[in-house]
Parts: sequence; C-alpha cells; structure tokens
Amino acid sequence: MPEYLSPGVYVEETPSGNKPIEGVSTSTAGLVGVTERGPVDVPQLVTSFGEYTRTFGGALPIDEFTDGGRAHCYLPHAVEGFFVNGGKRAYITRVLPDEATPATRDMFFNDPGVASPGDTVLLRPAQQGSGTTAAPPLLYALDPANLALGDWVRIGDGGRAEYRRLIANPGAQARHVGFDVPLGAGHPAGTTIRALAVAASTDPSLAPPQFKLAEAVAAGATELLLDTGNVAGLAAALPPGTASAGWRLLELGATAVAEYVFATRAEAVGTTQVRVFLSRAVTFDYAAAAPATVIETTGGTDDTLALPANAGDTLAFLQTSPPPADFTNNAHVAIVAPGTDAQEAISIGALGSLPLTMPGPLAIPAGSLGHHVSVADDDRNVVAEITAHRVIQLDDVGHLAAGMTLTFTNGAATQDDLIDAVDPTAATVTLRNDLPWTPAGAVKLTPKHLTGPANAGSVSIALDDRLGLAASDVIRIGPDELATIRSVPGAGGPAPDPGVVLLTQPLTASHAGGLAGEPVRRQVTTVDTARQAVFTALASAPGSPGLLVSDITGFASGEVLQLDLPDGTRILQRLGGAPVPAAPREIEIDTPLAFSHPAGVPLVEREVLFEVRAIDAGSWGNRLQIAARDEPAGLVGNTAVLNANPPPGPGMFSSLQVASSTGAEPGSVLAMSNPDGSLVPGLLKVRAVDRTSRLVLLDAPGLTATHMAAVANAALLGQFVRVRSREFSLMVLLRRRPDPTTPSRDDNLLDQEIFRNLSMDPRHSRYVERMVGVTYTPGSDTDDRDEAVRRSDRRSEGASVYVRVRDPRSDTGSALDPFAIRLGPETLVDVLPSGLTRPARLPLSGGDDNVAGMDDAMYRGADSNEPAHRTGLFSLKNLLNVSLVSIPGQTAPLLQQSVIDHCEELRYRFAVLDGPPPPDDTLADVQDLRQQFDSHYAALYHPWLTIADPFPTSPALVRQFPVPPAGHVLGIMARVDNERGVHKAPANEVVRGIAGLTRYFTKGEQDIVNPYPVNINLIRDFRPNNRALRVWGARCITSDNEYKYVNVRRVLIFLEDSIDRGLQWVVFEPNAEPLWASVRRSATQFLTTVWRNGALEGTTPDQGFFVKCDRTTMTRDDIDNGRLVCVIGVAPVKPAEFVIIRIGLWTADADQ
Repeated sequence: MPEYLSPGVYVEETPSGNKPIEGVSTSTAGLVGVTERGPVDVPQLVTSFGEYTRTFGGALPIDEFTDGGRAHCYLPHAVEGFFVNGGKRAYITRVLPDEATPATRDMFFNDPGVASPGDTVLLRPAQQGSGTTAAPPLLYALDPANLALGDWVRIGDGGRAEYRRLIANPGAQARHVGFDVPLGAGHPAGTTIRALAVAASTDPSLAPPQFKLAEAVAAGATELLLDTGNVAGLAAALPPGTASAGWRLLELGATAVAEYVFATRAEAVGTTQVRVFLSRAVTFDYAAAAPATVIETTGGTDDTLALPANAGDTLAFLQTSPPPADFTNNAHVAIVAPGTDAQEAISIGALGSLPLTMPGPLAIPAGSLGHHVSVADDDRNVVAEITAHRVIQLDDVGHLAAGMTLTFTNGAATQDDLIDAVDPTAATVTLRNDLPWTPAGAVKLTPKHLTGPANAGSVSIALDDRLGLAASDVIRIGPDELATIRSVPGAGGPAPDPGVVLLTQPLTASHAGGLAGEPVRRQVTTVDTARQAVFTALASAPGSPGLLVSDITGFASGEVLQLDLPDGTRILQRLGGAPVPAAPREIEIDTPLAFSHPAGVPLVEREVLFEVRAIDAGSWGNRLQIAARDEPAGLVGNTAVLNANPPPGPGMFSSLQVASSTGAEPGSVLAMSNPDGSLVPGLLKVRAVDRTSRLVLLDAPGLTATHMAAVANAALLGQFVRVRSREFSLMVLLRRRPDPTTPSRDDNLLDQEIFRNLSMDPRHSRYVERMVGVTYTPGSDTDDRDEAVRRSDRRSEGASVYVRVRDPRSDTGSALDPFAIRLGPETLVDVLPSGLTRPARLPLSGGDDNVAGMDDAMYRGADSNEPAHRTGLFSLKNLLNVSLVSIPGQTAPLLQQSVIDHCEELRYRFAVLDGPPPPDDTLADVQDLRQQFDSHYAALYHPWLTIADPFPTSPALVRQFPVPPAGHVLGIMARVDNERGVHKAPANEVVRGIAGLTRYFTKGEQDIVNPYPVNINLIRDFRPNNRALRVWGARCITSDNEYKYVNVRRVLIFLEDSIDRGLQWVVFEPNAEPLWASVRRSATQFLTTVWRNGALEGTTPDQGFFVKCDRTTMTRDDIDNGRLVCVIGVAPVKPAEFVIIRIGLWTADADQ
C-alpha cells in the first residue's frame, strides 16, 4: 500500500487491468549446415541472401564438398530459396569439423637487429614442389655463408615470394661445373659428362694435328676450311656417315681463349685444304690463319648430370659433391654426352662475381657476352708536317671535323688550334692558324663539357660541342663513368654544334654542368683477343653492384668490361675491385616450394614479424591475399627538430624538442632527415611525449653521434632537421572462387579492406593486433591475449572481417623484445603487364574444411549447460523467436529425428524435412524414409528441386543441379504467414526460383503417399495447366489424425507461444478472482483477434474458442499450491484439401 505521511497532493498511476497478448512471429527460420565461411556454431541473423553471402560466402562446389557419396553443399541454395520464396528472417548456424583448419601466412621483415643477414640469390632454377630431401633437388644458393639451421629465407620476389625455414646448415661443398661458353643444346639428367686436360691428339693418322683456318670464320658458321696440317689424314678420319664416337674435337684459337667444337665429317679440297663440318655453330669470329688443333677426347674423369642442363646454360650440376678435381680446373675442357650425337665440348670456367665501380645502369640478361677491353682517350699522333705549321698528317683523322680544337705539342710546349678542314684520303688536317713550331708526338682532342647538370638515371646529356660524335661512340663523363651514344639528334649544325646527346643506358651518377661542367671525352675501345670472353651466368637488375660471369680468370680491379646484350645494346663497366670466386652451396628448406623460381631470384634472410590467420577455418581462406606497404606520409609529418638533447645522465633517455608533437605517441618510430631531404642513418623510438613542451622522450639507445651531428650541421646553416613517423598499411583482399569456365577472372576481387597507419609496438594506439584483431581459438571464451571474445559471433574483437593477426613477440614467455624497432612487413611489389606497379599480394594457405570429417554428429552438435558452448543444432536453443527449423539436404534418419526431437523439446518449433536425394528418390525410397518418424511437429517434402548448375564446366552446356526442397518450403511458409496468416496451409503455392524437379509424380502416385497415415507432401508439376510448379500437400508425418495438417499444428504453436509470452506478467500476482478475470480478458481479446483474422472456425467467437479461468478450473489444492489453471479450447480452421462439387441434371419443373 502507498504511504501518505505528510499533507500534500499525491499523483499515482493506476493499472488499467488490460494486459494485451501480442502474437509471436511464426516465419523466422533456423537453418544448420555447411557454409563457405562465417562464425562456427553461433547462429547469425540474415535478412536477405545478399547479407548471407557477405557473412557466410556463396555457393559450394559439390565436387569439393562431397565425401563418401554424401554432399554437404546445399545450405547456400536452401537460404537463397528461402528468400526467393518470401522469407524475411533466418538464423544460420555454420557447422564444421573440429579438425578443420584456418588459412594462415606469416609476414616477414628485414630485422635491423640481425648483424649479418644472409642475402644471396638462387644459382639454379628451383622447380615447384622441390627443395627438400624428400622432394629433390635442394635449392642451390650463390653465397649462403651467412645462413644457418633455423633461419627463415625469402625465395623469389613480388607476389610469388615464398618464405621457408632452413632445416640444416648449408652444404659444405659446391656441386656444379662452370663453362666459358653456354651449352649449345639441352641434356637430360643422368647424361655423362667428362672433364679432361687439353692435349693435342696422339692419333698417328692425324699427325701433325695442328691446322690453321684457310679463311676468316664468322660467328654462327657450321663449317671450316683448314689447311697447313695433315689434310689427307683428317679427311680420311671423317668420311661421310662417321658415327658420333668417331667425331674429332677441334680447338679453335689459342688454348687460353679457345672454343671447342666437334667435326662430324671432312672433305678434302684439293691437296692442301680440307673442309670440316661441325656439330654446332661456332660462337666467336676467327681470323684467317687462326690455329685449329685436333684434341684428344679419351681419359679424364667421368661424372653424370644430377639435373637436366638446358641450352644456353653456363653451369651444369653433378651427382658427385664435391666435384672431382678435373671439373674444377679451368684449364680443362668438359665434354657433355661424349660419344653420342648430342656431344659437345666446352672449356671449364671459374664462376665468380665482378664488382663494379658504379652500379649497373641497365638490367643485364643472363647470357650477355662480355669482353675485356682497353679504353683510352681518343688522342692522335703526328705522322708528318705536310705544309709548314699549317697542314699536318695524323695517324687517324676519323671522327675529326672542322671547328674542333686540337692540342699539339713540341717538347714541353703546347698549342691549341682549330681545324679548318679534314682530308680523310690524305689523313691530314688543315689548321686555321699556323703553329709556332713543327708539332711532334701526341695530339689531344680538347674535351667537351656538360652545359647543364646530368642527373643519375638520365639518358641524355647537353654538351657545348658535339663535333666528331656519332652513334655507338663510347664517351667518358667525368673521371669514371663510361657511356655509349645512342644518337646525336640534329647533328651537323654550325661548329661547335652544341646540343643534346642521347645515351643507350641511364647514367649511374650525377654530374655537374655549366661553368664547372665535367669534361666529356670520346674513348677508343680495343677488345683484348688474348683474354677469354665471358658470359653473364645470371641476370642482374639495374643498380646491381656486380656481375656474375662464367669465368673470372685474369680480371683485375680497374679494368673495363664491354657487355653486348642480346638485344644489341652495348655498355661498358669498370671493375671496382678484384673478382670474387663464387662459393655456392645447397640448402634444404622445411617444405617444398609452391612456385617455380628461375635462377637469379633473391634468396634473402628474413625474420617472422606477425602471423595472419583467416578469421574462420575453411578452404575459403586460401583465397585471401595480404599486401603491405609503407605509408608515404606518417602520423608525425616532417616536423622540425628545434633541439636535440642527449641523455642528461646514466640510465636516462635522450629527447627531441619538436615544432609539433601531433601524431607522436609512445611506440612511434621516427626517421630523421637533413634539410636537403636525405635521411640520417638510424631510426628512433618514442618512449613518452610531453605535449606541453613538445618534448619527445626516446627509447634507448636514442640519439647517436650521427643524429647530433646532423642537428648541429643544420643549425650552422640556419635550418632544421626534420622527423617523420614510419607506419605501414595492411590490405586484405578476398578473391572470387576459381571458375574453370572463366579462369581469367579468378583473380578478380570480391572484397577488400585496408588498415592504415599501423604500428608494431604494443604501446601504440594503432598496434596491428589492436586494429586488425588478435587471433583466437574457436570455442574458447577468450582470445590469444586472454581478452573475452565477442558474444555476438564468438570471435575476438577486431575491425577486420576476414583475418586476425598475432605478434609472436607479444606472446607470454617470448624472449624477443616487443618494443624493439620494427617498421612493418617488407614491402614487395608486383609489376603488372601494363608496367604499373602495386603492392605484392601474398596468398594465405593451409585452410581446410575437412570434408572427410563431416558427419551427423557435426550437424547435431552437443548440448551444454553453458549456452555459449552449444554447437550444431543445439545452438538454436539459444534463440527465442525461431519457429521453423531445418538441416537442408541432410536426410540421414537419425539426423532428421534429431531435428524432430529439437522441435518437440522446445515445443514452439516446426521441422521441415527433405525427402531422399536423387537418384534414390523413388516413391518406395521416400516411403522408407517416412516410416522412420511419427511426429506432428514435422513435415516431409519431396521430390528435390533443380536449378541451373552454379559451377558449370562450360558456359555453353549448363546442366540442371538438384537441391533439397526444405529451404524453398520454409520460404513459402514464411510468405504465406505474412500474406495470409499461419492458419493458411502452405500448399497450392508456387515454388519460386527453380527450373524443375528431379522426379515428376502423377496424381496416381500421390494417391499412395498423401493419405493418412503416410502424409508425405509432394511438389507437383502443373506447368501443362499453366500453373507452374506447386507445393501440393500440407500434412504432418504423424499417426495422430487430429494433428495431421501442417497449418493446424502451426496455429497451435502460434497460440501457445503467444499466450506463453503474453501471460508472463501473471507469475506471482495474487491468485484470486481479479487476476482470473484479467487472464480471461487478455486471452479472450487475443483469441478474438485470431478468430477475426480467420484462423478459428465459427461465425461467432463462441464457436471458435472458449476461455475458462475460475473456480471451476482450479481446486483448493491448486490455489494453495500456487497453481492458476486456465482452460482454453480452440477450433482451428482446416484446409479444403478435397474440394468436392456434386453436380447432376435437373429440369425446370423438377422438385429440388
């Protein structure tokens, strides 16, 4: 009772006594099954098929989701059928075997804490599926000296990069043999290869075995004309048809630079010459009279090829490790496939690297030809003075032109003079002015000068004088840079013809122009024919500091190498150091390669930065890709450093006072730059920020002497160094499912997400785990950082829809410092066919749905006292408003009985069951299945439906694909409930979104399965009557005739559930007449509304229902024991299943 203790006005609200009952929803479905992705064992509400695909993915290929003849791919089609047929709401529970695994990949970085990282390249191609002892061959690295057991390495670049772990230290020995000249043909593994010392043939019939070329030979020739030697003997030794075992090996040129070819037959040409036919074309040009010697081919050491050798290779790999001594002697010759038609001989080379003075300006393909050349300024010499002091004969007047300046000498005296005319025939120059004396000795060409700066990477230079320059000329710019002229545009202008010169390759260094312009001199190059030509063994990228060549014998620092590229480009490079012999070794990785990689791709040491894991298990995650890139602008954006403060004392920290501390926070990584934009070596880590004083405290070691010097130097110029923060972004990309009909679209993206300005420091507000989300174990109450998972989907908190990440340095017990400087994943780049670049997209792998583990127990799940731990079908117990339940496509009797048991236990749910799938879907098959059940909480529908195959093998031939009817029937029930009401039987309704049925039943067949107690609902084809395909049955699979109609059972479910919820307020109210009257009133009003909607029989409410709640429904014992008993009777309308029209003949005067 209210209290009135003091005078005043008391305003009170009084209950009206009217407690209306609201009707519950009857059209919300709960479906359980296998999906492409999505939360596992956690029902998720979807309100459209588009929302379903965003959460759970699309259709599942039946060939991938079938095991033991049982398919698990039907849920997506059922959900689509539900919404196409008018469904509005569905809860989807994804089920998956416990053994299913998520796709993962590790992201790596170049750890600045590793003092000597192992950076090298593959020396031989690595095939897909190789790299381990069980899947040979092992990888062959050029220089793995800094690699060891347990190291991670990256193989390849861009999107095809692979990361593997070494499971052993690199091998102790090389197992290759190098060649001076590329192989002319391919040879299979197991081919014999012989190495032997070079010695003239001892065959007496050929004595003497030394010959000479009777005429010059050009590269590519396949026959030679020899003389001087035993012509008759050689012709006799090589008659037409000589077997390969009898071919004779010829050494062309001097032994130090020789090329070796096999002569297959010989023909005498007169008595002094012999024409020799070769097994392959010669590689180099040879002058007449060059030596040609027959070489002995017996003896030496034999081995076999461990791997195939291809035409153009300069390396072969042997079975024996280390190779026998004969194979490591570069004075020996190797014969591949000796005694066979495929035999060829090549001199053995000493594989190694040639360091360059300047990085290479162009990409150098493997197989580029290199010659040692001498390079000198284009100076001339006086031959004679034709006219005193005016007309001078020189040793060469090529590339001289009127208007050029020459510098003449006479003892110590020098004199410059202009050329007035050049006579190429007489090799004379006429000077503009008389010389004061008779010249003698060297004549120098006055150097030209750059008129403007020439920047590194430029392919053009501007000169004050272009006289005497032409395409293919070699020039020296400054003291060291050599360049080849591609063209001289507009040459021939008035002397000195200033203008632009175009180069064949970009400049590798910048050069000053103007008054202090660097000199440019034309060079004379001479190929040293006494030195062995070499070939590049691997391709090198622009900017490479060296070249790997087939033979480093005889090269020295400062020498010049002339390279002729396969496309005809010629460049010159000066050696910047002594040659470095190669020390390649084999390495073994933990798992075979997923891609093939050519020789020359990077093989570099990296460290694990963080793990990326698909948010849910399943093979869908294998279509995810991850791309990383550095942020071009940091959260701290190039702010000026006003002061740099070293640590004030031991154990204290250095600091920076900055113009703006915006964006700086603990964990930020700062990079310092000089006023000109160049970087100051050494990154800095923020420890704390005082925004009042704009002071940034730095983690140890903090500021170094280099940083302090940069700040001081900038201050001397009245300028400031600047700092910016370094962050990275992470992109997650989901590709479409591969489609064999349109494979070109397999890389198309369904979705992508990007996370900007991420940090690898746990203190940072944008720490990668914090922004993307940390990994978790499905079924666990906490994630891998012991934080509670979300209740909505039982996943860890995080912004990503597709992935979670784990930083191993943040793991409990990690020995590595999580606060060390780590910029983010290494940023790899893919070059598109258009030439544009994009961050490399690295795929996740290892995702598996474990289809073999899918069984009834998985769908049924397990119950638990803890709702969050319920799985499978039992997870639907956590939902209050589900009224329709199905496991589409799964027709095992025990599993379907579980669905029935679920609905009977929860009382307010109705099960929709599928008939047996084709081909076992005959009338007898469906009757056998029906006989397993007896419940008025379920209905069975048959046959299966057909749709267009979602994964056709050919777009021109799209077959029909069978799908279960449950999803479509659920949609029809929902549609009928919303349009007519739950009292309308869900039959005589069109099935939308299908092409046909797997089996067409007739009226006669339905006469067998429709009547009580069989009660099987058929879907019939009425298209011949222009009435489409319709559900043609509305019976429950029950032997209780009172509840045989689906709508009757569902009306009672609707009434019971509505009254149950609507009368919850009654509990613990005083159990007396006022409460009984209120209950009667609420129930009567509700049932009256139901009657008015047509769900109950009768022309008056009294004919449709009654409600009693008084002392006639309760005894004294009921009241004393707290029981309120209300008795309600209803008369649900029944469907007009059999419409009978009786008609007969009658006459106008007949009695009616």
